[in-house]
This record gives sequence, structure tokens and C-alpha cells, in this order.
Amino acid sequence: MNIKSLLLHIAVASTLVMYKAVAQDKPHVKLALGVNIINNYPYSRLPWAIDKLDFATPFNLGVDYQLDTNWSVGVNVSTNTLKTPKSNASLFAVQADVNYYIIPNTARDYKELYVFLAAGKYTYANTDALIVGPGLGISYWLFPKMAINISGLANVAVKNNSPEVGSYYQCNIGVIWRFTDGF
Repeated sequence: MNIKSLLLHIAVASTLVMYKAVAQDKPHVKLALGVNIINNYPYSRLPWAIDKLDFATPFNLGVDYQLDTNWSVGVNVSTNTLKTPKSNASLFAVQADVNYYIIPNTARDYKELYVFLAAGKYTYANTDALIVGPGLGISYWLFPKMAINISGLANVAVKNNSPEVGSYYQCNIGVIWRFTDGF
């Protein structure tokens, strides 16, 4: 192989790599379905008191609209049954979030790392609270339209009417489906 042929191959390969690196997906919708684990233990010295985690009816559902490579917005619904000193009752939370992808899934590189800010409301045993919190998530795309996802969120109670539930940590584990062509 002569030098001209080698340079041509390098130029073509570089062009393809650069095209792949800057390729932007069209806006699309993602649906997430999974479970959550909640830490509502207020007296723990560590963020997660392993023996105090709540994992009963731990359902999580989310819809996310990917605006471009780095930004998306979404809505999430979570349920779980919390064990408190007084009683066990169901928690129902609805939150909207804004996500920024630190490592975006451009051109199907199969991994995403993102940070997000969520705000919403939870209801627990006829009481409610406004919550806001930062989070961190990672998705690994098994196929172009399906990924596994893990995210963590620190929900801070801003206006709290529940003495048994305040701020809490939540971890979501699930599957994401990416819809294109018509969504």
C-alpha cells in the first residue's frame, strides 16, 4: 500500500468517525419501566441504611422526550410502600425532570451518563409534600431501541405535611424503550 492510499484510507476513516461523533438524533420519545428502592430512614448516618430500604410495590414508569443529543425532559411516576414507625402506607410520587447528558448516546455508542433535576409531589397516608432533587443516571443500550437503566435521586421535601416521610433517597432500576419513526 502506497502513502497516497494510506492517507486516503485515514481521511475516509477520520471523516466517518467525525460524522459519527457529531451526529445528532432527531427528537424522540423514550419509555422507561422498572422498580425503585426507597430509603426513608431519617436517622441513618450514611445515605443508605441497607436494613431500612423499602421495596414493596416498587413500581416506576417514565416518559422522556429527547430534545437533542444533550437535553431531554420527562415525567415519572413512582409507587412504593414505606415502613414507618407508626404504620405502613403507600407512597405515590409524580415528578417532572430535566436531563443533561454528560456522555450522550450519539450514533448508538451504547452508553449514556446524565445528571438531572426533578421536581414534583408525593402523597403518603393522606398527606403530601412538594419535592425537588438532583439525580444521576446511566443507561446501557443493549440494542438501538432498548436499554437498561439505573438512576439515583435525592428527593428533598420543600413543603412537607407528613411527619413520617420527609426527604428520601430513591434508586430506580429498569428498562428503556426508544421510539422513533412516527413518535
